[in-house]
Amino acid sequence: MQISLKKAGLLESTITRLLQKNDQTAITLIYENYSASLYGVIYKIVQSEESAQEVLQDCFVKIWQNSSKYNSEKGRLFTWLINIARNSAIDKIRSAPFRRARELQSMIDKDGLQKEIGLSHIIIADMGLQKIISALKEDHRILIDLIYFQGYSQREVEKMLLIPLGTVKSRLRIAIRELRKMLTGEQQFLLMSA
Repeated sequence: MQISLKKAGLLESTITRLLQKNDQTAITLIYENYSASLYGVIYKIVQSEESAQEVLQDCFVKIWQNSSKYNSEKGRLFTWLINIARNSAIDKIRSAPFRRARELQSMIDKDGLQKEIGLSHIIIADMGLQKIISALKEDHRILIDLIYFQGYSQREVEKMLLIPLGTVKSRLRIAIRELRKMLTGEQQFLLMSA
């Protein structure tokens, strides 16, 4: 059901007044009336449900922290909210851990593995990449965590772990190969149990 422009204007002015008073009811009203639209904008950018939910939560924190900066004379509340959501989503995809996780996923899917496995994206979404990675040997798990989730470069890991760069690279290749095997095995298990 669409709300009329008059009701939308009243809603925005009510939320604006509540924001200026630091009344937490404002966040509740924003969530109830705008969260679906904000989530849609975020999801379109990050293309991951888990990341979109995380960004939406961060977005509401930013809205609350910056509520005193909103000025209704400079633009509509909805526009201000959308800008916060969009900027938060862009910050997320530019972050090193997000890029590394995407890179890891593409390396796992490399060489047609996605086509071979078919459901690897479902496996990762349902089981969680962290759970799958936790089954790796510790030295491989540490490398994956440092490089793909914490955003360190291979050179930084070399210095941090005091192991040669060549060892970092070879262990990383082995870790990715092992992840591929695990995903293939998990796919076969899912197909047999279906």
